[in-house]
Amino acid sequence: MSQEEIKIGDRVRLIHSDNKFMLLKPGDLGTVWDITTFSLMDEQQIRQIWIRWDNNSRLALLEEIDTFEIVPPEL
Repeated sequence: MSQEEIKIGDRVRLIHSDNKFMLLKPGDLGTVWDITTFSLMDEQQIRQIWIRWDNNSRLALLEEIDTFEIVPPEL
């Protein structure tokens, strides 16, 4: 499943982020609760994937900047 197909309610696993201020580490899990888009100065569109992390933090990942994977639902 690609990040293009991500939707509210999906579970995600953090792989990598350059955000040195967040308290998350690779392997942390969370649930998508919102998806927004904003424009940079050069008109580039960036999607923010807002996550409720299992450690009770709320922090967005930025597509094309942060790396994460969608976790398949448990059967």
